[in-house]
Amino acid sequence: MPGRLGASLPRVPGGIYTAAVLSAVLAVGAAPPSPLPLLTIVALAPLAAALASLTPDRAGRLRALRAGALHGAVQWGLLLLWVPRAGLRVGAWVVPGWIAMVGSLAILAALAAAAFHHLSTRARWPLWAAAGIAWGGVEWVRASGLGPMSFPWMGMALPLVGIPSLAQGAAVVGEIGLALMVAACGGWVAQALRAPRERGLRALVGVAAVVLLTSAAGAVRMAVVAPEPVARVLLVQPAVPLAVKRGDPAVALTASLEAVEAALPPPAPPVAPPVGGDLVVLPETAVPTRLDGDGVGALRERVAGWARRMGAPIAVGAWAEGPGRGGNAVFVAGGDPEAEWPVSWKVRLVPGVEWTAGLPDGVARGTAPQVLAMGNGRQFAPLVCIEAAGASPARELVRSGAEILVNVTNDAWLAEAPWWTRTAAFHQHPAHLAMRAIELGVGGVRVGNNGRTETVDPVGVRSLVLPAHVPGQISVAVERLPDETLFTRGAVPFGPPVLFLSIVGLGLLGRRGAAPGRDEGVDRG
Repeated sequence: MPGRLGASLPRVPGGIYTAAVLSAVLAVGAAPPSPLPLLTIVALAPLAAALASLTPDRAGRLRALRAGALHGAVQWGLLLLWVPRAGLRVGAWVVPGWIAMVGSLAILAALAAAAFHHLSTRARWPLWAAAGIAWGGVEWVRASGLGPMSFPWMGMALPLVGIPSLAQGAAVVGEIGLALMVAACGGWVAQALRAPRERGLRALVGVAAVVLLTSAAGAVRMAVVAPEPVARVLLVQPAVPLAVKRGDPAVALTASLEAVEAALPPPAPPVAPPVGGDLVVLPETAVPTRLDGDGVGALRERVAGWARRMGAPIAVGAWAEGPGRGGNAVFVAGGDPEAEWPVSWKVRLVPGVEWTAGLPDGVARGTAPQVLAMGNGRQFAPLVCIEAAGASPARELVRSGAEILVNVTNDAWLAEAPWWTRTAAFHQHPAHLAMRAIELGVGGVRVGNNGRTETVDPVGVRSLVLPAHVPGQISVAVERLPDETLFTRGAVPFGPPVLFLSIVGLGLLGRRGAAPGRDEGVDRG
């Protein structure tokens, strides 16, 4: 029989578990700040090839579940390694949360592997189709299908924003649609590894052609779109040290206010345009206390003074008063401290950190995202921290009239100037805003307490506009595309959950007569 490209893959001792670890390492190797985002295209191939070699009986299903769980535990344990690292600085309570989170994600990975094993060995689906449905469907479940416990961090398509031309399809199918493509490509590579050499090489050429054509189409889109200006925004990075922000509340408040005032530019001369442009943006919890309720009159006067000094409204991250518990929020502060300042509460909370099912403590959740107005009368979408990860709430806000995205964060706990504080999440977090910009066709800004402070244009091209870990401010122009994207309208050619449930359901009714001893070198299309 002709040799296979991946002939040795399923035959090494413990091969399926070796393949699971290899796939996990490849996925982590594609994640920001890696210079190799294309690794995500092939990351699933070793595991998929090994799973397809298993027998379609109960023993094979159990091995698939174990291999999938190992794959998920290694991948997410490494991708989220910054959580316990940060826990050493903000409190050991983070470590049990990390273990629970990785365990939950490993269970989802096990389900994806089991679904792929069934579709590939019993329903006899081609590996590219089985991979796209199994892993793409579970990706949707993880990102959107678990309600408040959804965790849309670092999806398998997110590395593609490192090559924006490859991610332009998100304007039509969203990040989850791209994930289906990425998973299908991984399955296609797995099919190549299991095929006779000549057919395997043809399959690899097919994968390369898909990637090149996708990139070419994206490059054409990036070249022909004509963004229009929306607003000029002043970004302010106060760079308050984490130790100060987490120290004595009174000291933290004083230091935070003084840091903002030191970072703001001087007011413009009377005849010049306002120095703040259409909006001034401060980071998440730039004011680390309440800006509403009783007893905050002096504080509101101080913040209103900033707005008068800049000649523009100020989007400021602060604490909002709520029934029982306060919540993380963005206020739009004007020059009148007595006026009612519009506010948008954070609606997506970090599971296990800001919110835990069944426990009363934590941060209060907003009921619905709110668009907020700039000085020129146009509206923006406030996204607090992790709200930039996942299509919601950004899509709802753009549908409601927002024309730019404003992501405010406090990433000091992800990285500060000392090298030992720096984590991969400091680079992973900003990548999500680029995906949202492509999906929705609107530009955005990201302001961190100490970075990364960036802009992103409507086709996902990012620019770091202030050096990290130092105070500063900069005025930037933000644009949008003149027409809504198909993804914004919801005119996507499939609904990920419907696709997942319906095709997996068909697979469960598929042929069950696959012979346990079939030749592993057979390519099934």
